[in-house]
Amino acid sequence: MTIVRRVGALIAFGLLAAGPLVACGGSTNDGIDHDTALASAVHVEAEGCGPRIRLGMGTTITDGLVVTAAHVVGGADRIEVVDADGNRVRADVVMFDPDLDIAAVRPRPATGSPAILRAEPVLAGDAGVVVVPGADGTDELLPVTVLRSVTVRTSDIYLDAAVERPGFEINAPIEPGDSGAMVHFADGAAGVVWARSTTRAERAWAVTLPEELLDASLRRSLVDVVDTGPCP
Repeated sequence: MTIVRRVGALIAFGLLAAGPLVACGGSTNDGIDHDTALASAVHVEAEGCGPRIRLGMGTTITDGLVVTAAHVVGGADRIEVVDADGNRVRADVVMFDPDLDIAAVRPRPATGSPAILRAEPVLAGDAGVVVVPGADGTDELLPVTVLRSVTVRTSDIYLDAAVERPGFEINAPIEPGDSGAMVHFADGAAGVVWARSTTRAERAWAVTLPEELLDASLRRSLVDVVDTGPCP
């Protein structure tokens, strides 16, 4: 069953997320390949909207793309991604959806180790992890649990229009700076974290990946730079 809820608390931008729960490598008894999750994570840095650089998380997927939240890159005139090895690469926005709050950028050259995308729907009770910035400057894994499928009634990233955002609700202590992180499950990654509750502890939301990113032929066609509109 899909629950429809109204949520208005977008994740604020931040430099670091405080208090990740765990950092580890390899595949553990949760069945998730932690090394792949960590290797696919990148940091997204966007300039052009005010004096400070906006920071978010992103995930490298196949065909040389990095998926992140649209509000991380909206209005930016220069974007860089930094991979797990510290390599810094310029990137172009090639998909931008302010309603879903999802964007795809193409680093040139490609960087990061691709994560496999999950083909099956996300279900309540599924266990996963997200990669977040640790307090010591290194990336760490944060365990999450899916609470339910949910279509969120909210606004676009500019607060101009009412939209519905399909995805799932998670139990996780998401913090500012975690925007754009992908949720990794045992059978692949699915959903981009875009909001956390400002009233309920350890409650956050991820949006389902659109067809442009799930379909291989559509994904490969994302090569042209697109407009990201004004600064949100």
